[in-house]
Amino acid sequence: MFPVRLRTNRKDGPVIGIEIPVTSRSSKPKKQRNLTLKIFFSVLAVIGLFVASKDLYLIISTVFIKNHIQHGVKSVIPQEKMQVRFPGLPPCFETVLPIGPYETLEKDDLLTGLPMRERTTVVIMSSSLKNVEYLQKILPLYGGMPGTLDRILLLWNNQKDCPPELPVHTKVDMFVIPQSKNSPNNRMGEDVLKYSRTRSILYVSDDVFLPNIYVRTLLYKWVEKGPDSIVGDLADRGYAHPTGGYSALIPKMFKVKGKPKKHNIVSTRSMVLGRKWVESYKNLPDVRSFVDAETGCQSIMLSALVRKNTGRNDPIFITNPNEHPREDLLPAGLYDQKEGADILDGRRNRCVFRAMDIFGKNIWDPKEKK
Repeated sequence: MFPVRLRTNRKDGPVIGIEIPVTSRSSKPKKQRNLTLKIFFSVLAVIGLFVASKDLYLIISTVFIKNHIQHGVKSVIPQEKMQVRFPGLPPCFETVLPIGPYETLEKDDLLTGLPMRERTTVVIMSSSLKNVEYLQKILPLYGGMPGTLDRILLLWNNQKDCPPELPVHTKVDMFVIPQSKNSPNNRMGEDVLKYSRTRSILYVSDDVFLPNIYVRTLLYKWVEKGPDSIVGDLADRGYAHPTGGYSALIPKMFKVKGKPKKHNIVSTRSMVLGRKWVESYKNLPDVRSFVDAETGCQSIMLSALVRKNTGRNDPIFITNPNEHPREDLLPAGLYDQKEGADILDGRRNRCVFRAMDIFGKNIWDPKEKK
């Protein structure tokens, strides 16, 4: 009998004593006996390495779990270090964000019929603690759409209250990105360009949920009409007239027999547009400053921007798929009552006329027929 001692690389590592009977004659063939001993010692070595690395494993796993549960991200994505964007604010404003240049991950299967389908990036902007309950409902649902969504970006526009914690164990990576000021322009800001990697962006309000089939319908229609198009929900349509200003529906007085009018504005409440328009919007200081001054104006300016660069193309509208309709979490009728319909209409009217100053007097005229 002889003892076998196995030590770890720690001074206080355990010592394992083993007694192995050795006889001059064995009932097993020599090769089989040697193989058995090799396997036995290999198992002991694995046990020893596990004990030796136990402390390191605990440290790594503790840090990993703490950071990833707090921020709801996955280890497969290269990430920037914890960013302290706003010194002096609570630690909850620190965030972990992905790194890497923009790249188009996939192409759509509209013509090829391939199983890989183009995905999009969801951008949700929020600032009110009252809407956190809505976020807690919709974020896990969006997180379960890996075949349709690439990433989810939550832009937190509140500089006083901590952003909500993101759900964990989602199939779609999501990131909360605190903003330096509460501005509607953040939807079209540098963070959206930096942290998205799809050629389309899906804007969704924090009090709306879009089922997977609904998002696919929006995205499919966008691909069908081309990357310059802008696609939204028919319920979010609007109409701008050069002299009459803004209205949700086309007034009868502007309807001329033989010359059909089309809605020329769509809201960011549920909207898909190409990444190129985010880049264009970011470089329009006159538009951005006016939108900051007149809240509720961004959708009008976006629609005008697209019209200016596409020969006055109108937005594309879809209706709710009957089986999976869009879910508006805000009680019916309250969306335009947050500040009062009269105040919003006044701002929208000023925005319609300001868009004519920036993009041209004919920006709201119907598209010319070829």
